[in-house]
Amino acid sequence: MAAINYTDKIAFYSALLEKETRKSKILSYLRLSIFILSALAIYFVAVHGEVLFLFLVLLLSVFIFLIVVRQHGQIIKNIKLLEAYLKLNDDELKAIQGDCSNFHDGEGFQEEEHPFAFDIDLFGKGSLFQFLNRTVTRIGRERLAYKLQNPKTDKEEIIELQTRIKGLTDLPEWRQKFQATGMAHQEGDQDTERILEWVALKPLFQGTIFIVLSALTPIFTILLTFFVIENIITEQIFILYLMLPWMYTGFYIKRTNTRHSLVSKTDNMLVKYSMLLKTIDELKTESIGKVVLKNYEMSPEKAGKELKALSSILNALDNRINPVAWALLNAVFLWDILQMIRLERWQKKNKEQIKIWFDLISETDALISFANFGCNHPLATIPAFASGDEVIKAKELGHPLIDNSVRVNNDVDIKKGEFVLVTGANMAGKSTYLRTIAANLVLAMCGSVVMAREFRFKPIQLYTSIRTQDSLQKNESYFYAELKRLKAIIDELKKGTELFIILDEILKGTNSKDKHSGSEALLKQLIHLKTSGIVATHDVMLGELEKTFPDHIHNLCFEVDISKNRLYFDYKIKKGVSQNMNATILMRQMGITI
Repeated sequence: MAAINYTDKIAFYSALLEKETRKSKILSYLRLSIFILSALAIYFVAVHGEVLFLFLVLLLSVFIFLIVVRQHGQIIKNIKLLEAYLKLNDDELKAIQGDCSNFHDGEGFQEEEHPFAFDIDLFGKGSLFQFLNRTVTRIGRERLAYKLQNPKTDKEEIIELQTRIKGLTDLPEWRQKFQATGMAHQEGDQDTERILEWVALKPLFQGTIFIVLSALTPIFTILLTFFVIENIITEQIFILYLMLPWMYTGFYIKRTNTRHSLVSKTDNMLVKYSMLLKTIDELKTESIGKVVLKNYEMSPEKAGKELKALSSILNALDNRINPVAWALLNAVFLWDILQMIRLERWQKKNKEQIKIWFDLISETDALISFANFGCNHPLATIPAFASGDEVIKAKELGHPLIDNSVRVNNDVDIKKGEFVLVTGANMAGKSTYLRTIAANLVLAMCGSVVMAREFRFKPIQLYTSIRTQDSLQKNESYFYAELKRLKAIIDELKKGTELFIILDEILKGTNSKDKHSGSEALLKQLIHLKTSGIVATHDVMLGELEKTFPDHIHNLCFEVDISKNRLYFDYKIKKGVSQNMNATILMRQMGITI
C-alpha cells in the first residue's frame, strides 16, 4: 500500500483542532453566562418572594448548566485526542525526513552481553528500536524490545507474525486511532506491575461480617441522624455512635492502606487500557481481526468495560486519602470496607483474565510499530524463507536507518557452512554491510518487512562480535573481553546451537602476527563446527584461506578508488580481496605528517 501523506493529515487535524478549540471557548463563555444569569434570576425571584418560581428557576439553571458542562467535557476530550493525532502525524513526518528523536530510544533495554543487540545498535539514540518504536504503552514498549532481542526462529510463528503485521499495515486509520488514544491518556511507570501484584494477593474482606456491616451502617447512620434532629437521642449519644464505624475501619486501616498503596492512582492507566481494548475490539469487523485476536478467547470490549469498572472503584477508594472525606464517608457508609469489598469482588471475577488483557494490548502495540514501518516504506519486501542450503540470499539489501537518497544497496548470498570474508579499506563500508545484514535478519525473524528488493532467509540464531569494549569495573582488557565473546560463540556451537555469526576485525587487541594466526585458527574452528557467517577484516592475507577451503570461504571486498591522493568510495561489494588501503592518505588529509 502507499505511504500515508502526513502533511495532509496534519492539515486535516489542525483544522479540526481549531474548530473544537473555538467550541471550547464558546462553551466556557456560555457556562459563565448561565451562572451569572441564574444568579441574577434567583436574586430577582427571591426579592419578589416567589418561592415556587425560585425553585423552578434554580432547577432549570442547574439542568442547563450540567448539560453545558457535560458537552464541554466531551469537547475537551476531543481536543486532547486531536492534539494526539496532530503530534503523531507531525512526529511521523519528521521521522521520514530522518528525525526520530521524538520516539523513545530504548536505552534502558541495552545489554552488552546480549548476542547481538549492542553490536548492531539495537537500542539507544539513532538505534533500530528508536527508528521502529511507535508504541503508546509502557508494556507495548517492553514487548517491542523483547521481540527485537529475541527474534523467532520457528518458521510457523514467523509466518503468523507476518500475517498479523501485514493486516495491520493495511489499516492505517485504525492504527492511528489506537496510537492517538494511547497518547491522549497517561499512565505511571509501574502501574501495570502494581495492579498485577495486587490481583495476585489473597482477598481479606470477603467475610459475611464485612458485607453485613457495610450494608447496615448507612441505615443506622441515617436513622440516628433523624433521631438527633428530632431530639429523640442526644448529640453525645450520636457522637459515641460515630466512633463505632471509625474504630472498626481504623482497626483494619493497616491492611487497607497496604492494598490501597498498590492500586492507588492507577485509574488513569486503567481508563487508557480500557479505551485501547475497545479500539482493538473494532478489529472484529475487519478480515485481520481473527488473526490478531487469535489465541485470545475473550471480548476486548467486555474486557475494556471491566477495566473501566475497576477504575471507578479505585477512584472511589482514592477519596479516603482526604482526612475529612475519610471521617465522613466511613461514618456514613463504612467506606473503606465497602470499597475493599467491591475491589476484591472485581479481583475474584477477573484475576485470571487481566494478564491476558494486558498481553493483548502489549502485543498489538508492539506489532503496530512493525506495521507502521511497512506502511512508511512501501518498497520494502516481505521476506521469504530460504530453500535448500541457503541461509541468506538478498538482492539490493540496504540498512533501514540510512535514507533512501544516500543508501547504497548490496547483494548477499551465504549458504550453510559458508563464511564470507570481507576485506576493504577504512570507511569503505565493511561495518555497515555487516550491520545491514544483521538488522534485516532480525527484522525478518520478527515478521517485519526488510529493506531489500528480494530477501530469502533461514530462521537462525544470530551472534555477533563487532563492538567489543574493555571494562575497568570488571578489570578486563579489550583483548580479554573479545576473547570472552568469541568463547561464548564457540561454547554455543559446541552445545549444538545453530548460529549465524558476524565478526568484525577478529582479535583487534593484539599484534598483527598474533592476530593473523589467531584469526586463521578461529576461522578453521568455525568451519569445523559447520556454522555460517560473515567476517570483516583488514588482514588481506586471510583471503588465502579461500584456496584451502574453497567450499567454505569466499572473498568479497569493498574497494576505494585513489586518484591524485583523493579517495572515492562507491560502497559496492565486489568479488575478491581488497587491493587498495587508505590509512596514509586519510592521515595526510587530516594534517598528520607521515
